[in-house]
Amino acid sequence: MTRIFIFEVNCLKLIIVFTSLIFLNGIECYLSVPLKTVNEREKSEEVVTQVQEIDRAVIPNDQDVLDASKPLIKANVGGKPGLGFYIELGIGTPPQELSILVDTGSSNFAVAAAAHPFVTSYYEPHNSSTYETTAVDVFVPYTQGEWHGRLGTDMVTIPSSPNSTVRANIVGIYSSEKFFINGSEWQGILGMAYNSIARPDSSVTPYFDSLVGGTTVSDIFSMQLCTPFSIGNNSSIDSSGSMTIGGIDPDLYDGKMFFTRIKRKWYYDVTVTDMGVNGHSLSLDCKEYNFDKSIVDSGTTDLRLPQKVYKKLMSTLANQIEDVYVPDTFWKGTELMCWDIGTVPFNRFPTVYLDLEGPEDDTSFRLTIPPEQYIRWVNGNEPGKDCYKTGFASSTTGTVIGAVVMEGYYVVFDRQNNRVGFAVSKCAENRVHRSKFSPDNDMFDDCKLNWKTKMDKLHEKRG
Repeated sequence: MTRIFIFEVNCLKLIIVFTSLIFLNGIECYLSVPLKTVNEREKSEEVVTQVQEIDRAVIPNDQDVLDASKPLIKANVGGKPGLGFYIELGIGTPPQELSILVDTGSSNFAVAAAAHPFVTSYYEPHNSSTYETTAVDVFVPYTQGEWHGRLGTDMVTIPSSPNSTVRANIVGIYSSEKFFINGSEWQGILGMAYNSIARPDSSVTPYFDSLVGGTTVSDIFSMQLCTPFSIGNNSSIDSSGSMTIGGIDPDLYDGKMFFTRIKRKWYYDVTVTDMGVNGHSLSLDCKEYNFDKSIVDSGTTDLRLPQKVYKKLMSTLANQIEDVYVPDTFWKGTELMCWDIGTVPFNRFPTVYLDLEGPEDDTSFRLTIPPEQYIRWVNGNEPGKDCYKTGFASSTTGTVIGAVVMEGYYVVFDRQNNRVGFAVSKCAENRVHRSKFSPDNDMFDDCKLNWKTKMDKLHEKRG
């Protein structure tokens, strides 16, 4: 096994490779940029008064979601492991085709509109006969980056479905810092959340709302995200998947679909009722998982956890590893671990679980996160090696259920019934355990902290 230590130096990370305690001549440079870490705390305070709270989800018969009279739009999902998942969109007249990151953790549709070192092509509004500009500038800050752009509208088409063409709000990004990612192959971001968190304000209608309002497509979409877990030094291997707009594709999942309530219409905000390792609970108060929110976010790679939860999970994982030396620095995210290709001892690592609120009172269902998902492949520049980092990270803005979880499941964003569904994805069925409903633990009522109380406590804490 090779160990690779990562040291921060300004925005770069210098990687020094050791085998046992012997220094290998040479230093490799490895730039690790989080896919997206939004400054969500500022955003949540701005939109509090605009968020619609949902008492409970509508629980229709599942067949109601599969309305044969409504059209389904299917788009292939692509990407590079750990760098996000994108679909192809045609923008303008004639269509300019770009790869756009699908992000359920934001609401703006924004694309590169100027040259950038990490972007192979960009949107040129002046070459579109249907582009209409506005005098509105948009600024979006991230914890480790930002972008500036100008809001306009243009025609947007999903190439696989020409009848999907609608006029939508688009921000042309003219300047950015640490937003675009080298090698990611996407040139913009498609925010699929609610207008409550759109920038500069909620009057900006998100693309998906425009699609639903301008066509006969139902207010529901679903995603299958697939990433290989043993890649070696082959940088040409891609992530894949599918996005279904307007409904569900039953051919992409196995077994029963489990739904949890969307609590508020801003992010896809759900309730985590418990978390644990190898079937044993972390035994934390339920509110620790959900303050100040728990969101399902396809634009974030890791499972991001509140600091207290993150620390408890890391210490629990470290104590349950069998016959494999794993340094603390691996769990802290400052060290990679590498094995010969095909010899990664996944079976020596425990399985993590996440329980979500079920549709019935005082029930939950369990999502399992096997080591093949939370031990994330990265390019360690080690010939003949598979190199990995942890797929968990700490958060100051609540729980973010990112790709590390979503890659195991077919995820349905059923907006018309205020719920998010999970079923085992057919690209992960050999490693993800089946879910089932179960009576929740005694701390379930602690999760039912209403929105006003949560925000009062948040402001009181910041006093």
